[in-house]
This record gives sequence, C-alpha cells and structure tokens, in this order.
Amino acid sequence: MSDTYVIYPKIIDELLENPGIGFIAAPGLMEPEGVIHDNRGNPVEKYKFTDNSRTWNHPDSRITYCGVRWKDLEVEKGRYRWDILEKKLDEAKALGCTAIVRCSPYALAEEDDIPDWFRRECREKPEFPFWRVDPLHSPYVTYWSEFISEFAQHFDGHPVISSVDMALVGAWGEGGGTEFLEEESIRQMVGAYIDNFKITPLQALLHDPKSVKIIRERKENIGFRVDCLGDMGGFHQEEWSHMLDFYPENICNFEMEAAWKKAPVVFEACWHMNDWYLQGWDIDYIVEESLKWHISSFNSKGTTVPEPWKESVKRWLNKMGYRFELRKLSYNPVVKKGEGLRIRGLWANTGVAPIYHKYPLVVRLKNEKEVISLTSKTDIRSWLPDMDILWEEEFALEGKAGEYSLEIGIETGIPELGNIKLAIEGLKEGYYCLGKIIVE
Repeated sequence: MSDTYVIYPKIIDELLENPGIGFIAAPGLMEPEGVIHDNRGNPVEKYKFTDNSRTWNHPDSRITYCGVRWKDLEVEKGRYRWDILEKKLDEAKALGCTAIVRCSPYALAEEDDIPDWFRRECREKPEFPFWRVDPLHSPYVTYWSEFISEFAQHFDGHPVISSVDMALVGAWGEGGGTEFLEEESIRQMVGAYIDNFKITPLQALLHDPKSVKIIRERKENIGFRVDCLGDMGGFHQEEWSHMLDFYPENICNFEMEAAWKKAPVVFEACWHMNDWYLQGWDIDYIVEESLKWHISSFNSKGTTVPEPWKESVKRWLNKMGYRFELRKLSYNPVVKKGEGLRIRGLWANTGVAPIYHKYPLVVRLKNEKEVISLTSKTDIRSWLPDMDILWEEEFALEGKAGEYSLEIGIETGIPELGNIKLAIEGLKEGYYCLGKIIVE
C-alpha cells in the first residue's frame, strides 16, 4: 500500500470479559453485603480480581449457565411455555451475559420428574440409578426428540445463547445410561439437535464412545462438555482420576481432539475449586491441561476462588477462549472522491480457541456530524490461535467530505453485552480509535 499510515497498537495484559468465554458468572457473589463464605460455609476475606470488578472472590464474566426442565417447558403434549426460557435469557442479558443452555429431561428429585402428561402415560419408574423413565420400553426417545426439535425451531440463532448442551438421557441430561440405548435411538435424538440447530453451536457430553461415535458420524461442528475438571484423585486416589486418566485418554479415544476448532469445549468443576485447594491439588497443572484441551468456558458453580490462586486464575482467564490482539494497522489516510478506504490489519488470537459466533468486524468513521459504519466481509470465526491473521479489505465511502476518527470494533448487536473487547489500548464506547482520516 502506497501513501499509507501505519499504527502499532499497544498490547495490554488486562483481564477482558467477553461473551461466550471465561468463568460462568456468579450472581450470588456480585456486590454481596456482609461476610462471604466458601462452599463449605466458612467465612473468607473479601477480595476482587480487579479494581473495577463487580464480583467478589470470583472473576467477572460475560457468560452464564441457563438450565431449564422439560416438565416446565412442555406442560402438555405439544403445548410449550417458551416464555419461561425467554425470561431466563432476558435475566442473563440483564447481567451482560450470553448463556449456555441445557434443557434437562429430568433429574433425581421427585420434583424434577418427567412432564406430568408423560408420567400419567408411563407410571413405572426403572431401578436404573440415573433414569426416571426407561428409554428402552417407553416413547421417551420419540417424545424427547420431538421436544428438542421444537426447542431448536424456536431458539436456534438466539443472540443471547452461546451454545446448547446436547442432553440425551439420564439425570440432568448428563448421559447416565446412554451406552445401554439402541444405536438408532441415539441417532434419533442426535438428529433432533443437529438437524434443527444450524446456527447456534452445540456441545456433546464426552460420556461414552457409543454416543460420541454416532455424533461424529454426522460430520457436523460439535464441541464437547465434561463435568469433572480438577479431579486429581478424589474418587480413586492414585489409581484413577479425570485429569490424569479419563480426559487425556478419551479426548483422543473418542476422536474429539480437533472439535474445538469449530465448536466450544466447556468444563464444569468436580466439587469446587476450594475443595481442590484443600486437597492440595496443583492448580497450575489443572490450568495447563485445560488450556491444552482448548477450553472456552469453566463452570465453577458460582463459589469462591481461593485467594492464593488468584494469579494462576488470572493467567488462566487470559488464555481461556479467544483473545484478539490487533498488532498492526495500515490504511490510506486521505480518501479522494471515487476511491475507497484501503485497510490492512495484522491480528493475533492469543487465546486457545476461536470465537464461535459470527459477530461483524466494523470500521467506523466518526466526527461530530456523522458516523459511517463499514461492515467487513471477514468471518472472525476463522481466527484460530497460534497463527498470523492478515486482514485486507477495501471499503467504498458514501459519506460527506471531512475529517473523521478511524475506529474499529467487533459488534455483538446486544447493548447489554457491548462489543468484543480487544487486548489493546484505546477502548472508548466499544470501539478503538486508531487514527484520523480525511475524505475529500
């Protein structure tokens, strides 16, 4: 590019809260009055991750978890109360968060049963410990598949939903007993998700090889979730653990090691981080392994993070999910009539995962009289970690002649969420001012 202006933005190392990544929000620790207690009920001294944090003893977040029960949403066969889920999503948005959504078929408590209309039809409860209805000898697979299809028809592409858990069977939809199902039954439920969720990312439980193999057969972009991050021997001491055995072996055995490139990897804590601390487990090992597996978000179950682990957790957060740096920007500072704005950017994603939503990259020209918004054609979902990302584009200008500030931002389209924060200086009202431009 001739007659160009070149900028090298200043890279920052600050914690950034962005949608779809990081610790799941902990509303109970947001501005609590009085003493804070850990998960065992013991009082702990208050601290914050940053001076501006709104959450105590836990990092701020732009992602939350939204669980809903089948019985609440399908109150009669084929009659749905989608407003219940919409209300929960509105609550997430009010917190400034996107939401991971899981529709649970049932759980273990009596009040978490299958829908009343289904229970009237199927009164027998199996003895299997994770089932409230036998999927082998009831219409469960058909009914659940029909529900998931309707769920997707109403919520695929919802701007507040980060991703959806593919619950198939078992308490909370966590997969208990999946391996005993007929393959065709698994395919039917898997198809209900994949055939109908075409925009919103999905993640499958890394539970058993049978269901994961069937999911992989569809060759769709499916991530995975697992529910016992941090376990270094809490079940079987040195004989077996999730961190040392199950995850590193089965991410490979189930051929899910590249799933992160197209859909999220989501972890939930085994017990609580405070329990890890009291057990003396190595937080840095847990962090490094999860980053190796390309974690996007972590559900700490809304409980306190031990303060001695604060710096390790900050380092974790600065790598978890995506983190975009604009290393260099070049553009023509004077645009004459009939010409276009030619722009080139050198980007880096210093996180461990891509972004999974197609948020638009926007160039703005702004002065006191006018704002010209120019939407890039680039798809930022292709910005993978550990690669140089060269962005080159030319924009036609239709605005009035004058001097403008040149700004760049990645827009979410949700005011409560704001724009994506970049790891560079210069943020102002969601955009980064990077220079001046004259339109003649």
